[in-house]
Amino acid sequence: MASTSARRFVLVDRDGTINVERHYLSDPDRLELLPNAAAGLRRMADMGLGIVVITNQSGLARGYFDEAALTAVHGRLEAVLATKGVRVDAILHCPHGPDDGCACRKPAPGLAEEAARRFGFDPGACFVVGDKAADVEMGRRLGAVTILTTTGYGRDDWQGRRAWPDFVVPDLLAAADMIEGFMKERPETPSGLGGDATERVRRHLLGSIETKRRLLDECEPAILAAAALVTEALRAGGKLMICGNGGSAADSQHIAAEFVSTLDHAFPRPALPAIALTTDTSLLTANANDFGFEGVFERQVQALGRPGDVLMGISTSGESANVVRAMACARDRGIATLALTGGAGGRLVGLADVSVVVPSRSVQHIQEAHIAIGHLICELAERSLFPAGSASGGGSETPVA
Repeated sequence: MASTSARRFVLVDRDGTINVERHYLSDPDRLELLPNAAAGLRRMADMGLGIVVITNQSGLARGYFDEAALTAVHGRLEAVLATKGVRVDAILHCPHGPDDGCACRKPAPGLAEEAARRFGFDPGACFVVGDKAADVEMGRRLGAVTILTTTGYGRDDWQGRRAWPDFVVPDLLAAADMIEGFMKERPETPSGLGGDATERVRRHLLGSIETKRRLLDECEPAILAAAALVTEALRAGGKLMICGNGGSAADSQHIAAEFVSTLDHAFPRPALPAIALTTDTSLLTANANDFGFEGVFERQVQALGRPGDVLMGISTSGESANVVRAMACARDRGIATLALTGGAGGRLVGLADVSVVVPSRSVQHIQEAHIAIGHLICELAERSLFPAGSASGGGSETPVA
């Protein structure tokens, strides 16, 4: 590409995103816009964005309709959008079947790259909006911002954990609102930082906000159940053990410190028994050296855990072998188990009495959510065990029954 346009583009899916999903739509008269579709596209155009529609049309390869019929459908789509004040820059389609191995059928990025060449934009700086996992995956391959609409197949693909977009929205108008957050005037980038620094700041923070929104929508009951599990164990004289690797090891120590020390100086209360199994370097290195790293937490559960305790295992994937072994050991010993994971949940979910699975595949956003969950569990536990707090922090050592 000889030059890159400063104009940014939105690559939008057709069926189920702009118009109502019809099985192999071939009749222009059956084309029907989805609610808010035209308004969303018009908002995008008003922001100065280019709009390219990218659609898989395997009905051509299957012989269900021909190019003339498809051209008539697209002519009808452009005409209907024009009555709503919307003009798209292009409509590009893949005519191949799923098994043809072409480079243009989504999730392959061929059509997106063709659009980038034609209009001279950076495909990594565009926005990809659609209702299917294939749309999201195409956007990920481009390095673009991905937005899944819950129209069409979107809700099923999201709830079925087949699509992992940056953002989930109800329709194209909401997608335009989301994009507007990226497009507003930016501060001057300090010297020494890359030219995309402000874009990266916005993408990360907006993505973190989106993850927390999903966490509230989907995981509030699980967070409350996790807090109840820990609270009841502490009320009965048990303790909380926590383990994880890397960033999750740091989270283990962070959360344990909040329980033993205090979460909020404005709410003093007695110490609560919690221990991070990640802190004894002599034990960790000895056990790892002599017996392997996979047993470093399991061994501590054997030594320190008792029925009535809770083991919290933290793993962004839910697949950390040493955490999995520790959780299995805890279950065998009658110790309650709590998992903080992300993505599809991993093996930890099957070993946990309660699981909080952060609805994201971004390790950073999952870790950020894990700390928020840890703070919530601590706050809910301390407010339940010591409703009035204590003026000195010493207070009654007996939790409220």
